[in-house]
Amino acid sequence: MTGVYQEHGIRFQYPDEWAVEINDDGPVTTVALQPAGGLAFALVTLDREATDAEVLADQALEAMREEYPDLSATPAGDSICGKEAVGHNVEFTSLDMNNLCSIRCFRSRDQTVLVFAQWSELDEDDFETSFGDLRRSFAETD
Repeated sequence: MTGVYQEHGIRFQYPDEWAVEINDDGPVTTVALQPAGGLAFALVTLDREATDAEVLADQALEAMREEYPDLSATPAGDSICGKEAVGHNVEFTSLDMNNLCSIRCFRSRDQTVLVFAQWSELDEDDFETSFGDLRRSFAETD
């Protein structure tokens, strides 16, 4: 991983061949990451107004349920940036493909951070590992 995002008190790394798009919308910044040649993607949302990580993670899951009512979700957690992250592991079918989604959310010093990653089992690369590496690279900055 050689690409680095470092703004708003958060730093993380990602493979430099991934496309990156940053959208600032007032107190919310979204960093969209997409590997070349695939359906996989990750969204890192930095919300400087949200305070409850569990509520934000549940809202992301409910948005997925609206699109895919038959999805299967299990509670999941991690340690990201030295913080307890809450979330869900999600499986759903779309276009006759089994798709996987990882939703993790944690509270940093100044904001709530949502890390949302989605990939298909048909993807050639091991995106589950790549997205795990992305989560492990998080650090708070001054």
